[in-house]
Amino acid sequence: MALAAAVQNALRPSQIITWMRADGNAETLTSATLTGRIRDRATGTTRAIAGSLTVVDGAAGQFRWDYAAGDVVAAGTFDVQFVAAFASGQTPAKTFVAQWTVGEAI
Repeated sequence: MALAAAVQNALRPSQIITWMRADGNAETLTSATLTGRIRDRATGTTRAIAGSLTVVDGAAGQFRWDYAAGDVVAAGTFDVQFVAAFASGQTPAKTFVAQWTVGEAI
């Protein structure tokens, strides 16, 4: 799962992400509630994703991350992990940690 780079303090564009399992198949996200965490690689500080995470194609494992100001407040390199909670069955599911870059704004 690759994450697109963002720009500090820029709330657009959102990014569409496909949640992939280790075997290369998409994780089914139908009816899942998504959350996530961001860890600053320089400081180790961790925070919750503040923006909205919306399933756009559950069968294909696709969701959209609409950034909130707190997500892109600082430039740097971060680790991101997403969590999906389901009403029944084995829950939660977690992605592997992915690297994410937020470029500096001038």
